[in-house]
Amino acid sequence: MAGGKRSRRRVPDKRRLRARDPRGFFSMEETCEITSLSRSTIKRMVERETFPEYLPLTDDPNGRKGFRVFEVLEWLANRG
Repeated sequence: MAGGKRSRRRVPDKRRLRARDPRGFFSMEETCEITSLSRSTIKRMVERETFPEYLPLTDDPNGRKGFRVFEVLEWLANRG
């Protein structure tokens, strides 16, 4: 690419992924990194119900949200 920036996606650290508690939650940032999908793609897929639900982690409507680890890992295993 002449004069342009090359986009570099970080490859997920498989050791860290395996060590993650399957009962826990991934943040949006972690989910993007693990799936190699953009935030907008994930949000669109959640709306279409083709990706696991993005769940509130607190009672605060503006609070943190996350994806269940086991659901994201299952989605990754089942995508073709």
